[in-house]
Order: sequence, then C-alpha cells, then structure tokens
Amino acid sequence: MTDELMLLIGALCLYLLPIGLVAGSKRTRGHEKNGWLIGTLLFSWVALILYFSMIPKGGKQKKHR
Repeated sequence: MTDELMLLIGALCLYLLPIGLVAGSKRTRGHEKNGWLIGTLLFSWVALILYFSMIPKGGKQKKHR
C-alpha cells in the first residue's frame, strides 16, 4: 500500500514539475505564458522541451530607439 502511494506521489510530482518550471519562467508573459501552461498541462514533458527550445532565454527584447 505505501509503495503504491509513494509511486503515485512520485508520478504526480514528475507530471507537475514541467508546469512549475513554465509558470516560474521569466521567458514569457501574459497570454503567451497561459498558452504554454495549457500546452504543458496537456503534453507535459514534450511541451516543456518545446518551450525551452523555442522561446529565447532573455524573453522578448524591447526595441531601443
């Protein structure tokens, strides 16, 4: 019983980890972040890999005039 519970808790943590990483990231803001969070909820690790490979590290750059 306790082994099954620990396995379930571990699997839940592994599922929620990408959601926490995207939610805490400074790479995106607003509706863009909401879209990535929904994608991460649906596709978990695949969406996380896409997120970190597609979004620039510094986020959106402001244009200087």
